[in-house]
Amino acid sequence: MKKDSPSAKERFFKPTGWKITGLVLVLVILLGLGAFLMMPPVTFPAPHLVFNRHTIPPFITMVESGGKVATWNKAKGEMTIEKTGDSIKLHIDTDRSRKIPIYINGSYVGKSPLNKRLFPGKYEIVAKPPGYMGSIRHLKLTNEYPKDKQVTLPVDEHHYQDYLDEILRLGYTPIRVMDYYNHVPITDKTLILRHDVDEVADYALKMAEIEQTRGVKSTYYFRWRTADPEVIRKVKAMGHEVGLHYETLAFYAQEMGLKSADEVTPAVRQELRRRLKFEIAEFERLHGDIYTIASHGAEENRQLKLTNFQAVMEGENPLDYGLIGTAYGAIIEKFTYASDVGGIWEPFPYLQLEENKGPFYFLIHPIHWASSFSED
Repeated sequence: MKKDSPSAKERFFKPTGWKITGLVLVLVILLGLGAFLMMPPVTFPAPHLVFNRHTIPPFITMVESGGKVATWNKAKGEMTIEKTGDSIKLHIDTDRSRKIPIYINGSYVGKSPLNKRLFPGKYEIVAKPPGYMGSIRHLKLTNEYPKDKQVTLPVDEHHYQDYLDEILRLGYTPIRVMDYYNHVPITDKTLILRHDVDEVADYALKMAEIEQTRGVKSTYYFRWRTADPEVIRKVKAMGHEVGLHYETLAFYAQEMGLKSADEVTPAVRQELRRRLKFEIAEFERLHGDIYTIASHGAEENRQLKLTNFQAVMEGENPLDYGLIGTAYGAIIEKFTYASDVGGIWEPFPYLQLEENKGPFYFLIHPIHWASSFSED
């Protein structure tokens, strides 16, 4: 005989349900006692089972309605509750759109619009819609702010083709990195358009096709892990520039177990340069001539606090590597630079475009525009 499925009550009172219920009850008791006794700051474990995108917003709302500040540290798996003291109440919203995920110093706090209490200090407030570009705002809060402070973040929900059309509508001329080194005329309406293909080579191909339909040529830098021969062949056939997104220092640090920038001695730098020359030759053997390269920022670089460019190519003559230039260095200083690294624009570019703050150098990662390439 077929066993009846468990009732809602039975499902709720499974061991896991008991654990969650117990943790929530403990937290409620802590909050109640804290509000009554005005307890000092308290930090306690915040397991993902209880604290996640669905539970964090109502929990923070409950805590802060009781006159305290709640901060979730996802990386450490901890929740901190503090007395408000001189905290400032913020109303965080997003322009044009609502229900956009908001992050403060990397921690998710809910969807716009929302209220949040913060102590005076420096904060990074991010609005990031899933599948779309986001925006970022660095905010310095002081007691001089009004009691209730409004923070509105711009949000871009356009597809890549919309963004490209806006660039062209405003009269900008996109060029490749190699064009700059080949001395094409540079005006306030020039825009270097560069793409780092960190993940998913097919997204680069889709982006290249969108650009081709509008007569735009740009530069694509492929990592070894994304250097799909067929994709590169098609991208180059459209007239786009292709180069190596090198991570020579990261590879070497991983191989040799480097832990500090002090270990990158002059002898190590010479070895890195020898290796990069070999990489360039191998990339050209597989994919044809390249003219410029761009360094990739890996986790190893962040640990060493040293970029591939700083460790290998800074101060070097690109001609010694069979190149005409690099994507970093003096070239950046000659343009207004903006990047969508991490899926977040910093700074948000539209206002600068409209105010003719050019010439521009835009670094755009295809992976962050995935919604532009969906079948529908």
